Amino acid sequence: MGRQAIRLEGASGVHPVDRHVGQVLRARRRALQLTQATVAGRLGLSFQQLQKYERGTNRISASALHALSLVLDLPVARFFEGLPEPENPDDGRGRDLVAEMIATPDGPALAEAFLRLPSGPVRNRLTALARAIGSAQAPT
Repeated sequence: MGRQAIRLEGASGVHPVDRHVGQVLRARRRALQLTQATVAGRLGLSFQQLQKYERGTNRISASALHALSLVLDLPVARFFEGLPEPENPDDGRGRDLVAEMIATPDGPALAEAFLRLPSGPVRNRLTALARAIGSAQAPT
């Protein structure tokens, strides 16, 4: 089950998502009539760093994106609006199922208990049981 590689740079060396996020940043800053120096100062950055964010040449970390959303009064999700959706988002590909499970309240305990079971028929039956229960609970 091979996964397709995700390129982190476009042909110009700038990833299209980074460019898009930078364009949203620039548009919102201008709409609020704020200078690069003003926004950068509120974030503790140089205006040159903000320029690089706006061009997409420097990626914005999660913490910096969160801070930008506060300074610009713009929800983080808005930076990604207009980007194409991944193909077949519900087919399981591209999802980190382990991370999703661990993020649930009972996920760590379930994973720990499962890993304590010996490999073989018991694990296989438990997996089959979980799949059956999940299928029965699926909305129709």
